[in-house]
Amino acid sequence: MSGLYQAFRNNGAPTFYEALHTPVEGDILVSGLIFCFLILTISFFIVLPGIRGNERIFSFVRITVSLFIGAVILVSNFAMTWETAKISTETKYKAGTGEEIHAEVGVMIGLRGINVTLKGEPEHQLNETINYNEHFSWEWRQGRLGFGPFAGRFQQEYRAAQFRGLPLPILWVAEYFTFDGEGVRWGRHYRQAGWYSHIVLWFAFPLWILTNILFFVLLRYGAYMLMLTGATMVTANIIWATLRNPFDLVIPFTADDMLTFDFAGSWYICLITGVVCIILGGVVFFMDLRYPQQIALFFDVDSIQDSEELQVEKEEPVMTPPREEEEEDDEEEEAHSNGGASKNGRQAAPRPPSEQPDDDIYGCEIMVDMPQEHRPARGFTQRFTKRFQKPRRRAPPPPPPPGQEDEEDPDAEDYVNLQDELYENNEAFRMEER
Repeated sequence: MSGLYQAFRNNGAPTFYEALHTPVEGDILVSGLIFCFLILTISFFIVLPGIRGNERIFSFVRITVSLFIGAVILVSNFAMTWETAKISTETKYKAGTGEEIHAEVGVMIGLRGINVTLKGEPEHQLNETINYNEHFSWEWRQGRLGFGPFAGRFQQEYRAAQFRGLPLPILWVAEYFTFDGEGVRWGRHYRQAGWYSHIVLWFAFPLWILTNILFFVLLRYGAYMLMLTGATMVTANIIWATLRNPFDLVIPFTADDMLTFDFAGSWYICLITGVVCIILGGVVFFMDLRYPQQIALFFDVDSIQDSEELQVEKEEPVMTPPREEEEEDDEEEEAHSNGGASKNGRQAAPRPPSEQPDDDIYGCEIMVDMPQEHRPARGFTQRFTKRFQKPRRRAPPPPPPPGQEDEEDPDAEDYVNLQDELYENNEAFRMEER
């Protein structure tokens, strides 16, 4: 059986797997977020060959830029690289030994805590493998002073690290973030800066989602949301740079070797992406104002769907000319009212009773053309109603223009007495039928 089941076995003992030390650069949560966005990006890229023409290039640019912005918002929120510091020095190793090692000490600060890395140079010293990575979190309660059960999370994790016997360089770095008094409050200031910055970044994430939706509905409002997304990301950078500390944190190990913290990758990429979002939003807004056809072609939307001015055809007043049939009906009505004889001397044939309701008989629709200069301006609401909703009743005729009230209209008397004549003629016709 030798060689078949002997992998990772020593002297016949069960299989032994060595400990896997995850370095500070390999954050599992950040790696998972990046992997999710990569899956989405690759999935969209697979669909691109089915798109023809220039639309394939436009879709590639839109997908890449949009997913990059979303990935930056989430990754920078959870990343531990807002500030970093690294030195290579001679330092004490553990308490009670008095022995020194040559190692590289690195510190990375994020919105939710710090990571401290200790790596020996060389890695094997003092019959040990010196390769440590410890995380201390301060999210989010400050807690009471001290290291008891009601203290903050960072203080409790620091006391637990002391009980575990971690190397002195790691405890030395973490101790600086436990001070909270006499103006020395690095931990409190970093915690407050991380708290407000992460809130602003979480606010930027739904704004980014809303931006993607509005770019398929209203380009102008999508540009507004994109600029607001960039503004929130830049605000997170400003909050972090302002609240983190009134003075810079420096952790000395020797007279020449000191940990000095500077802004790192997450801070810079969040700042640059926020500025780019503001610029892109301004470009889309300008293109929508000046070149709506081109920008609508880029986003593959209808160029008039986001126009606040609906295109409605101009309605000309319709003046119905008198028809021969109406003239014959008038002659017949006059004949009935005059005793049954028409103007031509012929006997008018009796009319069948009207099947229309009385409202249609007595109603009178008079179309009056208004001069162009006196027509009221139609607003957006009136045009929208005119376009999509038919009015149930016609509006009353407008008043005559000023200065024309006293002018004599030859047809004014006919308009005024039209309803009375129709009523009298109808009554006379009913009397003859009886």
